[in-house]
Amino acid sequence: MRTAPCRTCLGCRRARPKALLIRLVRLPSGAVVVDARARAAGRGAYVCPDAACVERALSRGRLAHAFRQASEASPDLAMAVRAAGRRGALLRAAARPGTGAPTCEAGNMKVGRPAEAAVGSVCETDAMTVRA
Repeated sequence: MRTAPCRTCLGCRRARPKALLIRLVRLPSGAVVVDARARAAGRGAYVCPDAACVERALSRGRLAHAFRQASEASPDLAMAVRAAGRRGALLRAAARPGTGAPTCEAGNMKVGRPAEAAVGSVCETDAMTVRA
């Protein structure tokens, strides 16, 4: 069985499946942009599309710490992250019935495929269990 990659959100510091997070990348100029296809070269940082996580991730030097260099968030970066999160949510919702895209449940943060929730654990952290 193949394991689902997990990444840590800059805002809430919880490990989540990579598919549920938005990737940010630092350009050589120091500007931080959304990497919508998650294919850009260089060091990436991940954030939940939740507004509270985005605000925390863009404050108090978290970007500079994640990229290990001085980084500058543009004023419309938060809006771009939320828009990318909405697009991703729509794609996951469209894919869910036939392909079993990841879902999040409140409480103990179990993330998995609804039809196969008892298959087996592939990524466990203090806050959540990811199932595939």
